[in-house]
Amino acid sequence: MHASDRFLPRNEAVAKTVLFVLTAVASGVTTLFTVVFPSAQTRVQAGLTVAACLGVLALASAIKLASRPAPWLWAAYPFAAVALIAVLDLTSRDASVTAQVFFFFPALYAGAQLRRHATVAICAASVVADGVVSFALLPSGTAAIDVCFVGAALSASAALLLHAGERTDQLIAKLERQAAVDPLTGLLTRRVLDSAVSSALSGAAHDGGTALLLMDVDRFKTINDVHGHPAGDAVLQELAQVLLRMHRRGDVVSRMGGDEIAILLPGCSLQAAQHRAEQILLEVRTHTFDVSAHSLAADRQTATDLNVSLSIGIAHLPTHAEDLRALYATADASLYEAKKRGRGCVAAAPRA
Repeated sequence: MHASDRFLPRNEAVAKTVLFVLTAVASGVTTLFTVVFPSAQTRVQAGLTVAACLGVLALASAIKLASRPAPWLWAAYPFAAVALIAVLDLTSRDASVTAQVFFFFPALYAGAQLRRHATVAICAASVVADGVVSFALLPSGTAAIDVCFVGAALSASAALLLHAGERTDQLIAKLERQAAVDPLTGLLTRRVLDSAVSSALSGAAHDGGTALLLMDVDRFKTINDVHGHPAGDAVLQELAQVLLRMHRRGDVVSRMGGDEIAILLPGCSLQAAQHRAEQILLEVRTHTFDVSAHSLAADRQTATDLNVSLSIGIAHLPTHAEDLRALYATADASLYEAKKRGRGCVAAAPRA
């Protein structure tokens, strides 16, 4: 990772707004007090202060309006803001609380929007700059006290914001995982499958096209009726493990709902998809599903060696369809055809 990339915000859109608002407040307040309540600055220094405030506000506006600001700009801006605050305090010879409070702004931005290393770096720069201003303009004893208090308050504020941001990121990541993974089987959800199909349709697929295998467990209702729903869930969990052991890198294995499972095969011809479907059919047919620990049947021994078969329908891009809806419809029609043939077999639609 490039050094400047460490200062990229967690959420660029929110960071743009936070950066602009903090800059607008700091620049507006500084300009107002420079004009309305003149300090020890000369008229030239006051003019430069106002110009600097307007300049940094223009830069913050440019960052907010830019579609993708450069990584180095995200890294340079908070440090440049710290340096500018220090210069303005020194030229106005103002080390009061009203002047030192502006060092909080870069630290607040860092704690709210950046990751840990970047936050620590910007907070350290703010404390060092505050120390330079304080020791240059105040007696050493007073300066030391001010720096300690400002440093402690600044660090605590940034740390609390950072902790809250990291906690929020963890919760968002957890929600995204829950939305992407089926909790029963560990397979991906329909949402992820739709996204993968959309990528294939947009031209991201490999040579050979993209195949969709749509399958369900034959007479799954009978399994639930005879052995109970816990046994049915156990069958789905074990079936998912069988399918995951057989999948290639790049395949998307998804639970559509109930006992229906779909497998997207990027870079797979229709003939290769048919071969894969036959392999899955054979592997599941020869696999023993042990649901004795979950079965509610009166004869538990009957449930020990449960045989399962699948019906599989095949659809292929671009052979059978050219959009997501048509691909699913074709696969579903092929699955229905496999069931009409007596279940436990593979069916593919004729070429469009």
